[in-house]
Amino acid sequence: MGNIKTSFVLPEDLYLELKRRAAEERKTVRDLVIEAILEYISKPRGGRKKLIDLITTPYQGASPEDYREYNYEDV
Repeated sequence: MGNIKTSFVLPEDLYLELKRRAAEERKTVRDLVIEAILEYISKPRGGRKKLIDLITTPYQGASPEDYREYNYEDV
């Protein structure tokens, strides 16, 4: 399988952070972006979002105190 060239626009602050981390890890920005994409596509779809929806969706009879009791206020 060959390589495909693509381009996209990043916010400047994100690019500068990527560039800084790449230098620290002695890698290229390209390598970091590829690693991030590979990590993203290797995770199951929607797992964390479903958990957050479950925790933050109001339930009849539940109150804010219930969320605090289980330390959900920081989600």
